Amino acid sequence: MNALKLSFALTLPALLAACASSPLPIAETKPAPIAALPVAIQPAWAASLKTGNFSCDMGNRVDVKFEDKSNESMTLVWKGSSYKMTSVSTSTGALRFENKGDGLVWIQIPAKSMLLNAKLGQQLANECKVR
Repeated sequence: MNALKLSFALTLPALLAACASSPLPIAETKPAPIAALPVAIQPAWAASLKTGNFSCDMGNRVDVKFEDKSNESMTLVWKGSSYKMTSVSTSTGALRFENKGDGLVWIQIPAKSMLLNAKLGQQLANECKVR
């Protein structure tokens, strides 16, 4: 056991000294500049967004239009009023758009869509499908 303590006592200072020495300098590298793209890129959701007139349960109707040239939002028409809806990322793959000022939330999945009022915590339209 004494031999083990002696070995440890002699090895530990050598290891600590090796760790304390200054590291070798690392060469600086700079990434190559990224060239600007000549055309605007559509966001991923734009390709799968269903637009048009949606018929919903209980006779409700929602119109969805993709008109924004900045490719950041879409327009939703509900009961005669237009709302600018901004895309919100989701972890589920559903398309989600919100108008935070009015509390509207439009969720679109392949089978159906729904309109919610987040401020009131209620569904406004469900089972919405393109006509």
